[in-house]
Amino acid sequence: MSSLLLTVRESIRYRGRSGHYSWLAHRLSGLAILFFLTIHVWETANAHFFPGLYQWFLLAFKHPLFLLSEIPLIAAVLYHAFNGIRISILDFKPELWKYQARSATIVWVLFAVIFIPIAFLMLRELFVHCGAVDNCWAVPSLNDFRPFNQIHPVP
Repeated sequence: MSSLLLTVRESIRYRGRSGHYSWLAHRLSGLAILFFLTIHVWETANAHFFPGLYQWFLLAFKHPLFLLSEIPLIAAVLYHAFNGIRISILDFKPELWKYQARSATIVWVLFAVIFIPIAFLMLRELFVHCGAVDNCWAVPSLNDFRPFNQIHPVP
C-alpha cells in the first residue's frame, strides 16, 4: 500500500512533462503487474492445496469481466516492458538523456501500434466466447468447490 501512496503523492507533487507521465505510467503499470502476479501465484497455489477451489477459479476466470480485465493487463505489461527498455538504454548511454522526450514518444507510439491490434483481437475473442456459451455472464457457483479429499481420496 505504501508504494501506491508514494505513487499518488509523487504524481501530485511533480508537475513535469513527458518524463513525469512516463514515470507515472511506468509506476502504475508495475503495480498493476504486481497485483496480477500476487493473485496468480495464490490462485495457482490452490492447485496443490485446494484442487476443487482451483477448478472453481478456472471456471470463474472464464467470466467476461475477467476476460475484459486481461486487456488492461496486457497494456500494463507492454508499456512497462517498452518503457523499461527505454530507461535501460538511457541509463547505459547517459548522453541520450537529451532525447528523453523523443524516446518517450517513441515508446507510446510503439505501444499503441502493438497494443491496439492485440486489444481488438482480445475483444473479438471475448465476443466469440460469449456467442459460444449459453449463459456467458453466469458466475460459477461455489457449490462446485469440492474438498481436497473428494478429488484425491485418502487410502
